Amino acid sequence: MVLIVVFAALLLCFLLVRHHVGVPFLAMIAGLAVYEYFGAGFANAISNIITAIPVNIADTGLYVLFVALAPIVLYFRAGRSGLFGTLRAIESIVFAAMLTILLSAPLISLFNFDTLSADIAGYIAGAKSIIMAIGIIFAYVDAFLYRSGRLY
Repeated sequence: MVLIVVFAALLLCFLLVRHHVGVPFLAMIAGLAVYEYFGAGFANAISNIITAIPVNIADTGLYVLFVALAPIVLYFRAGRSGLFGTLRAIESIVFAAMLTILLSAPLISLFNFDTLSADIAGYIAGAKSIIMAIGIIFAYVDAFLYRSGRLY
């Protein structure tokens, strides 16, 4: 249930605000790559410097920072999107779905009593690569082909 609520809130926000998602989406993918390469080392360093923070909490915090918070800040700093109608809705759905999919592991560990979210996360784990590929395509289209609502 938590994943459904997060997805619905993100989708509503992205549909109403209507900013470009290309650069934030690419930043999300870059944040995921940075986390996969350096996340464990950073989490151990933070845990060694600040002994009150356990490694798993530091690891989850870094994951959320790199994968979700930085792209969301970039999203709200981006210019208005020129897409309207069905393309805008599809782009918002893909961006909200990708953020929800990438945040599913921390959310499930935070709300471990939610079995529906665990089941949903199990189903979408198989389609994660397909959704990422679709998201990357939308990100490149939005980042490179659109400017002020005009198609180049």
